[in-house]
Amino acid sequence: MSFCSYSKEFAAVNFTNVENAYIYDYLPEATGNAVKVYLYGLFLCQNADFDIDLAAFAKELKLTESEVKDAFVYWEEFGLVTIVSEEPLSVKYLPIGTNVKPRKIKPEKYAAFTESAQALLPGRMIQPTEFNEYFSVMEIYGIKPEAFLMIIKYCADLKGDDIGYRYISAVAKDFGARKILTPEQVEKELSAYLLRTSELEKLLKALSLRRKPEIDDLNYFNKWTKELGYEPETVLFAAKSLKKGSMKKLDEFLSELYARKVFSKKEIESYADTKKKLYELAVKINKALGVYYETLDAVVDNYTAPWTAFGFDEESLLFIANYCFKKRRNTLENMDEIVKFFHKSGVIGYDAVAEYFVALSEDEKFLSSVLAEAGISRKPTAWDRENLKQWRAWNFSEEMILEAARLAAGKNGPVPYMNAVLGAWKQKGIYSKEQIESAPTKSAGGTHFKNERAYTKEQLDKLIDDIDEIEI
Repeated sequence: MSFCSYSKEFAAVNFTNVENAYIYDYLPEATGNAVKVYLYGLFLCQNADFDIDLAAFAKELKLTESEVKDAFVYWEEFGLVTIVSEEPLSVKYLPIGTNVKPRKIKPEKYAAFTESAQALLPGRMIQPTEFNEYFSVMEIYGIKPEAFLMIIKYCADLKGDDIGYRYISAVAKDFGARKILTPEQVEKELSAYLLRTSELEKLLKALSLRRKPEIDDLNYFNKWTKELGYEPETVLFAAKSLKKGSMKKLDEFLSELYARKVFSKKEIESYADTKKKLYELAVKINKALGVYYETLDAVVDNYTAPWTAFGFDEESLLFIANYCFKKRRNTLENMDEIVKFFHKSGVIGYDAVAEYFVALSEDEKFLSSVLAEAGISRKPTAWDRENLKQWRAWNFSEEMILEAARLAAGKNGPVPYMNAVLGAWKQKGIYSKEQIESAPTKSAGGTHFKNERAYTKEQLDKLIDDIDEIEI
């Protein structure tokens, strides 16, 4: 609170400034609730000491929170306010521009619509606020009046003619968002819904829901069968396995099954047991890595479930986890990189992983002997391993690699020298000790062999000029 402020009593005898443009152009077309909300919000803007939230705002005006939100949405459409945040509600008032004309919806434009809409709901009188809501939805989404009437009829048939207008508005907005705007499009959508009614009724019964199917149910059903690719019978089986719940719960369950690559009835049937094992495996892996997570849902979703979907079993994953711990790469992210590398390389299962590590160990021993032959007293590095991989790709045996190491002993750069020697042998097709005509020697012109042609710098420069591009 500021150092100095108005008391509530002082504010009561002060004034709230309202632009005449608001009174001339906007107030006549607005509902009473919309005007109340706008003026009270303007009062709060000009009296910042009254710091209240949405609940208190609504209570002061004897409105519901939803009615307050709807009023601000109404004024936002005219450019008088902007809704900065939905939750918690935060609204910023904007100046009324001199060139801005309000978007007026004249009731006479929808005279035929209002008459037909009232006939569809004979059980109650449609109030101006409700009609304004329908007009606004049609204007915003471009829904044809005839199409909107079909939506009202569908809702009334489903819920009775005393249905609240917010439900009708919500269904219309859903249609509008999905570009179902014309009578033909609405009829096609409702026909699809009617065709699926029996299947939707079975789903609701399986979930112990005692109500009629709705359009939202069809939207879920289309997602499960068209986007996720589940058969209707499989969806029903999943619903029965839940026994009780809601369509939202079923949606969460099917999304979970889809993420875990569970598609058939048999897989769903054993999923509960599989899920339990996944959580137990997550605990074991975390323990092997030396990490702890209070909740395991994210661990299972992001790591253990995908790893087992790759084909890795518990034994192989714990082996990898143990390796990560010993090499101080003991995080799930680091382990994930290694598991994905093995999967890409086709190294899956305990035996394959073990054989890979055995091969790595043998390579380390061989590299140690190569370095020793070359007179290098250090452990193998990643660079050495890359070189060994390249030498083997050149089809050199371990015997020839060791021979090159012996020739490199005593040189300033033994490993680069080995690369030069093996590269020269490769060019001349020398792959055994018997083929070596003589040991390589160092000269000003570089590494070469007896009887090998030597090129001058000028000749090499000419070769470079003649070659446009090296094909890699």
